[in-house]
Amino acid sequence: MIKLKRFGVMENMSKQSRCFAGEGMDFKRGRQKNSTADTWYYRALDRGIFYLMAALVLVFVLWPLLCIAGKSIQADGGISFRHYHSLFTDNFKLLKNSFFVAIPAALLSTLIGVAVAFRVALSKGRIRSVLMAILLMTMVSPPFISSLVYIQLFGRRGWITHGLLGLMISPYNQWGIIAMQSLHFASLNAIFMIGLLNNLDHNMIYASRDLGASPTETLKGVVFPLMLPGAGVCFILSLIRSISDFGTPIVIGGRFNTLAAAIYMKLIGYAQLEEASAMNMLLLIPAVIVFVLFRWLMKKSDGMISTGNAAKTSGSLPMKIRGPISWGINLISFVFYGMMVMQYLCIFLTGFLKSKRGVYYFTLENFNSLFAYNIDSLVRSVQYSLLVAVFGTLFAMLFAYYLERRKVRFKGFYDFVSTMPYLLPGTCFGIGYILAFNKGPLRLTGTAAIIVLNMIFKQLPTITKLCGTSLAQMNARMEDAARDLGAGNFFVTKDIVLPNLTQTFVTGFIYNFTSAMTTAGAIMFLISSRHKVAVYTLFDAINSGEYAVASLISTMIIVITLLVTGAVSAVMLRKPGNRSRTAK
Repeated sequence: MIKLKRFGVMENMSKQSRCFAGEGMDFKRGRQKNSTADTWYYRALDRGIFYLMAALVLVFVLWPLLCIAGKSIQADGGISFRHYHSLFTDNFKLLKNSFFVAIPAALLSTLIGVAVAFRVALSKGRIRSVLMAILLMTMVSPPFISSLVYIQLFGRRGWITHGLLGLMISPYNQWGIIAMQSLHFASLNAIFMIGLLNNLDHNMIYASRDLGASPTETLKGVVFPLMLPGAGVCFILSLIRSISDFGTPIVIGGRFNTLAAAIYMKLIGYAQLEEASAMNMLLLIPAVIVFVLFRWLMKKSDGMISTGNAAKTSGSLPMKIRGPISWGINLISFVFYGMMVMQYLCIFLTGFLKSKRGVYYFTLENFNSLFAYNIDSLVRSVQYSLLVAVFGTLFAMLFAYYLERRKVRFKGFYDFVSTMPYLLPGTCFGIGYILAFNKGPLRLTGTAAIIVLNMIFKQLPTITKLCGTSLAQMNARMEDAARDLGAGNFFVTKDIVLPNLTQTFVTGFIYNFTSAMTTAGAIMFLISSRHKVAVYTLFDAINSGEYAVASLISTMIIVITLLVTGAVSAVMLRKPGNRSRTAK
């Protein structure tokens, strides 16, 4: 029930009752006067909150992008377009290489994600819980760790290729990039598709079956067409993530180079900001095209799923699939889950194994090498991630509410600007922050603030979309009823909207914390010697060939992430009946 007492409605109703008892005129004048003052104050506060959030989005999202565009046309102390003259011709091979790995990786990750989503949606009971647990576990994998596992299992001295099959093959090529990106992107695609399948209207499936269609025919004629826009969203997001990924090509690409990896080397290796900015502008054009397609597909996807009135008696789809489609789903899911289990076993085991004359034995000596690295970076990562999880989630929830429910002016513009960080490569967002905040009134380079702010606004699009979906499923009549009883917009937001988004806050907190603990894109350009994070230490260990140390760091990141997110979920989502009762 709505606690109307919070925003003074019950108090006003009580005063009105005294008004009829003889205290009417004096109370009425006083109430009107106080109400006018309170209304002006809270209206100003309500508008000020949105104006502040809009200003922050413009400063920390749009301004860095404008700085990149301005830097790309600077040369020899003036304005020059010489970096653009040969931009496409000089980088044509790199751009071709990027799309050569991005398109297959996007296709394979989408196919795997759809298959895994159907396998989970068709499962019941404990099997479904186990599959979801493994799938969610893959979301806390630190970056570069898939490439590390790939080298350990399938490298020249890999456990499978050399140890089991006796082969000596090189893992450093474009096929390794495609394989690793496909598996890494498939987890997020699967979770997205599971959400769509869970919101699918089961009445359409029942109607198809009642009209005589077989489960396979229902799948082909009803379910697949409804899931097609969602699959398109997964493909587009995987495509842009592959193009912007520089970590995987650097670790296992070998001589095969991509545009994102080249931008990283231009900045880190040669400090050529102007040329790196121009190369990022080359990636900005497809990002804008991707945004348009993304919004169109998301609208189609949202229009094809249930908003709460569907007949859903259980979490699984009310149908059984047999034949070649079922075999394909089971085979792809088996390979995916098998690789994920091997990946985590490899991560945990590598940290406690050492090789001597080709024979592995259990040891704790790797911990001595671990302490030679900056272990304080792990504590620092937890601190930064908690700040990002709390403030980033609250900011995204409020921003999504103002855009979706308040229908503010220039909604499309703010939506476009706030979505750009997800679509742009991490190199672009990182370089933009270097250019925007290295001087002037907002000099943040070399501080912890620039790292935290970058992570907050980099992950803003995902949380706003999540909150927008939750708001669409929340009954707007509660807000209207509160306004009819005298509550202003400020109190409606504070006492009605936010308490009903507790589940969304927890989900956003988990996503933000996990992403902040494992992110390695834009912040790689912003980290200073005093503000190193665990992911940067992990990157150093892999580049130094200390795979056992890298495995230990990865294990610590995974365990800490699971403990924090599990504790937050247990505290925030516990049932009211389980809380200790207090005396009234």
